[in-house]
Amino acid sequence: MSQRSPRAKRLRHLILLRILITALPALLVAQSQTDITQDSAIEKEILAIETQKNDAMQKGNVKVLEPIYGDSLIFVNARGQVLTKQDRLREFDSGSVKYQSFFQGDYRFHIYGSTAIVTGIACSVVDYHGRVNRIPRRFTSVYVKLDGQWRFVAHQATPASDDGGNTLSSCTN
Repeated sequence: MSQRSPRAKRLRHLILLRILITALPALLVAQSQTDITQDSAIEKEILAIETQKNDAMQKGNVKVLEPIYGDSLIFVNARGQVLTKQDRLREFDSGSVKYQSFFQGDYRFHIYGSTAIVTGIACSVVDYHGRVNRIPRRFTSVYVKLDGQWRFVAHQATPASDDGGNTLSSCTN
C-alpha cells in the first residue's frame, strides 16, 4: 500500500470539493425543474377533481361526491358551520343545498408532497336551507393523496371583499 502525503490528500479533497461546487447548482436546477413538472401534474390532477366535484355539487350528485370526499372531511362553510363528510353529503341528498349558478376561479396551489392546498374564489348563487347566498367567498381546500387517490379532506370558506385588485370582477352575482 502506498501512503499518500498530507499534501496529496488535501489536493484530492480540494478537487472533489471543486467538482461538487461546480455540479451542485446544476443538480439543484434539475431537481427544481423536476419539482415544477411534478407540481404542475398534481395541479392538473387536482383541477380535474375540482371540476368533477363542482359539477357534482351543482347537480347534487352524492354518488360522485362520496369517493372524492375523504372520510374525515372537515368542511367549514361561509357561515362558520362545521360539517363532516356525512353532514355535507346529507345536505346534497336532501336537496337543502342547491346551486343556482356556480363559478370558482383564481386558483392558487401549494404542493407539499402528498398534500395539496388550493385557494381561490367562489362566486356562486346557492340556496342553502331556504336562504339564498350571493356573497362571493374565498376558500381554502386541502387534498391529501390516500391509497393512491387524491381526497378532499378540508375546506374553509369566508365572505370575500374586493381588495382593490379587482379580483372579484369575475363575480356577476
